Amino acid sequence: MGNPPSSTAQLNKDSSEISNNEATHARLDKDTHTVSIPSDVPPMLRSALCAILNPARLASLEAFDAEPIPYDPYSIFSHILTLRGRNFSMMAAPLLVLTVWGLSWQLIFRYALEPGSEYSDQIHIYISDVQDTIASLDDLINQFLKPVSFLFAFRLGRAAVRFWDARQALGRVIATSRANIATVSVVLAAPIRRRRMKQMMQENTPRQQCNDEIATDDKHIPQTVKTLDGEEANPSNSLVHKAGTEVEEDEDKKVYTLLSEYARWLSVLPISIDFFIRPRTRPNWTKDALYNKKRFEIGPLLSDEDANHVLLEFENDMRQPQFDPSDGVRVREAPLVVLNRLHELAYDIAFVSHANEDATRYEPTPHGFLYQQINDQVNILNETYGTMERIKNTPLPFVYAVHVRTFLLLYLLLWNMSSVAKYGWIALPVLFAANWSLIGLEAAAVECESPFHWNRNHLHLGKMSKVVAMNVGQALKEVRWSPAKST
Repeated sequence: MGNPPSSTAQLNKDSSEISNNEATHARLDKDTHTVSIPSDVPPMLRSALCAILNPARLASLEAFDAEPIPYDPYSIFSHILTLRGRNFSMMAAPLLVLTVWGLSWQLIFRYALEPGSEYSDQIHIYISDVQDTIASLDDLINQFLKPVSFLFAFRLGRAAVRFWDARQALGRVIATSRANIATVSVVLAAPIRRRRMKQMMQENTPRQQCNDEIATDDKHIPQTVKTLDGEEANPSNSLVHKAGTEVEEDEDKKVYTLLSEYARWLSVLPISIDFFIRPRTRPNWTKDALYNKKRFEIGPLLSDEDANHVLLEFENDMRQPQFDPSDGVRVREAPLVVLNRLHELAYDIAFVSHANEDATRYEPTPHGFLYQQINDQVNILNETYGTMERIKNTPLPFVYAVHVRTFLLLYLLLWNMSSVAKYGWIALPVLFAANWSLIGLEAAAVECESPFHWNRNHLHLGKMSKVVAMNVGQALKEVRWSPAKST
């Protein structure tokens, strides 16, 4: 794959090219050879690493976010004149109304009926009196600024708290995923590494001593042992007659499969959160293009059946899965599908058994404590997803939002009228800048209180998915399956 798409148009074009899942996998497979994988990684984990760290998939995740404005936080003059990144769509209508309002009063005061007749003189005198009266109210109108300022202080404070809570939840997803995959990797790899270490130590002991130890151990072999499926088996009839290396390979494959599947689903979790939290529609995107884009982001991490179970959250009257909300009712939430699967895998990992050093008995992992630890980490991921959902679905209460906007507009209308009456034409540009500043505060608060859209000021959920994938990939690369060779 070439350079990652950098614009909505390019992304839309790329998504249109991915018209089916076979094309999706074919495109992703082109870049699997570019993934750097250490030679000691087991072959069954290599395919998982290729899927998780696929460059085309990672580039697609990050490219879906709106491009941020790289301003200099240490420079007051950085981008102060740019309109990009400002919520101008919300400011445009009230700014236009206030400008027309002030200009209309100025035209009335300036171009009233010219004196010349008795009737005209009376109108002119009346308008002059109105102008003087309004101008004299300037100090009284300015008293509105105090309660408006208090309301704005609370408004901006709540918006900042909501933005920080959302950012904190995003960071918690990354940190908890990092700790979770590290815990799972170490717990699954440690028994294998310990067994291989003992085998290595036995190879360095005299042959007779090794045989004596094996003979002694054979006396204590239980008549029956429990397999991973919970069935009893007689080691003298099965395991003893099975080559030790074959037993080890079978048990190790179970471990590799569990770790591979867990890593894949954990990498899908932030993608599912992004998919659920963000709006289902995007300007200039068709629903088919959006579906293809999300399927491309999941890529070979999941099978087509599992991926559709995550993405198709709705069902129509015929109980057929649907992608678009207008085509049916919601029957599942994408993050919960992934979290439920992680809970299932956590139980399987906690109760997996390993062949011991002589490959004749099974050694269970410390299942109780381990299951609680992994399950607690998955529950934290569930809570953070719930925090994002709460922020998205709970805007500022209607009564407060309307109260703030009512008195803001009332103050600005009166202030514009009195300032024009008192200062004339020169007040108009100053009033425009003042109107922009106060309305811009409300627009900025609205922009920050639910930062889950594709705006420049919103959280980069696609980058979150990329960081989680890279952390999962690093954990799989660095886990040690064999003891370090002594020099």
